[in-house]
Amino acid sequence: MRIRKGRAEVVTSALVNSGFEAEEPQLVVPLRLAEVLGITHNQASIEGFSTAGGGRAYGYRVPELLDVELLLEDREPIRAQARITVLPGEEEVLISDRLASELGIVILDAWRGEWCLTDELGSRRRLSAPKEEWSNE
Repeated sequence: MRIRKGRAEVVTSALVNSGFEAEEPQLVVPLRLAEVLGITHNQASIEGFSTAGGGRAYGYRVPELLDVELLLEDREPIRAQARITVLPGEEEVLISDRLASELGIVILDAWRGEWCLTDELGSRRRLSAPKEEWSNE
């Protein structure tokens, strides 16, 4: 996945979290990734989020939509825009259910990391990539 904010961009792996229910396409990103993108707490508002088990987490919500691309070796990138929340303590990029839907991602086997795109149902099984370190490309 590629995430862009202005001229800054990061290429990273991301985790689809079907329990991350959202009314709009959203990504949760770790603080370190936000710093690479040049996102500061001055550009965001603090918001609370419900978590599994009735817990509460607080993160920095970036007001602007950022460009995201699902990068695939065998076809053109799939583009969308997403609202970003910086969640200190998080170590992975998390894709909301709504953003997964916008990108056409279908989870086939969550444990094995198998997935496909909506137009590939029944004809293709993709494997999740291992977690990557963030890079500026």
